[in-house]
Amino acid sequence: MPSVLGLVEEREARARREVERLRGEAARLAAALGEAEAELSRLVIARETLRDVLRSEPGDRGGAVAIGPAGAGADGGVRVAVPVREPGMGLVVLPPIYRELAQVLEASAEPLSAGGLARLLGLEATASVVEGVRAKAKRLIVRGWAVQADRGRFASASVRAVAA
Repeated sequence: MPSVLGLVEEREARARREVERLRGEAARLAAALGEAEAELSRLVIARETLRDVLRSEPGDRGGAVAIGPAGAGADGGVRVAVPVREPGMGLVVLPPIYRELAQVLEASAEPLSAGGLARLLGLEATASVVEGVRAKAKRLIVRGWAVQADRGRFASASVRAVAA
């Protein structure tokens, strides 16, 4: 007749093998999940980039962005322009998301990265969101509302002008 201790040790060995099997499965699933998330991120960025390209008009240098369903444009999409900054212009002339971005830049004592801007705007800093914020910040640079302080960091043009 087997001992009670022997029976417990046998069950313990079976449980250990099951734990190791499940750990291996969990590691395999974690790797597969990481690959799937990376692929999803690449596809989201590709779709948003393509949507931005399809929304801009030929010859557009980033001043207008179509708002509406994918592919909307001259056939009914609403177009919102980011005006070139002129002396005396206030942020009120900017479209809402650009105004919020410019306000965050003005309020910051230090230049901000696109990821930092996204977080301060209350957005989830996913790759696609950060790229969208970066594109908007660069549009503000082209239009004279912001400056690129250093590689990948943005600051308000009005704050930089006062500091200079």
